[in-house]
Amino acid sequence: MFQSASGPWCLPTFLEVSAATGARRGEILALRWSDLRDGCAMVARSLTQTEDRLEFKEPKAPDSVRPISLPESTLTALELHRQKQAAFRAQFGPDYRADLDLIFANPDGTPLKPDSISSAVALLFRRLKLPEGASLHLLRHTHASLLLADGVDLATVSERLGHSSVRVTADIYSHAIRGRDQEAAQRWDKLMRPNGGLREEANGVKAN
Repeated sequence: MFQSASGPWCLPTFLEVSAATGARRGEILALRWSDLRDGCAMVARSLTQTEDRLEFKEPKAPDSVRPISLPESTLTALELHRQKQAAFRAQFGPDYRADLDLIFANPDGTPLKPDSISSAVALLFRRLKLPEGASLHLLRHTHASLLLADGVDLATVSERLGHSSVRVTADIYSHAIRGRDQEAAQRWDKLMRPNGGLREEANGVKAN
């Protein structure tokens, strides 16, 4: 999918960051280079689009800033992306909107329109023959579903997604955690029988 992306110059890296973080569209489009710290993306605001303008929505409280750890592969992709962006910055010179410090932007550094990004992704998905109705939000759902299915705890996934509570995450992604009860039983058995046989109780009586 990343390799097939076309349209906005930054779309491949945008998709990779979206898939690797599970962050919302506006949150990723509002990210600044200064928001990358110690291998984390500090999600502090969101870019919104109305009929007549684009607006950065700032958090209501300082503690609403959400750190999301980035995989090494994503950090590498971002570094390559930054090199490409530096070429645009040199091309536009003083006209480049360096003051915005945006990671994902038009070639001149101005904000991208969220709806345009969604349209480009929808076109890409149709070209790749994904199920009808697949949209950019699919990457957020995929991120959460795969992590939960692979055993990442619910609270961690909920924090990455920025949900208001763990219960919200559980309600949305019940499909990914359903059936884990059998796995829990198997893991308990493994813990109790580390050598592959029945573990004897302290009194010498074998467990039933």
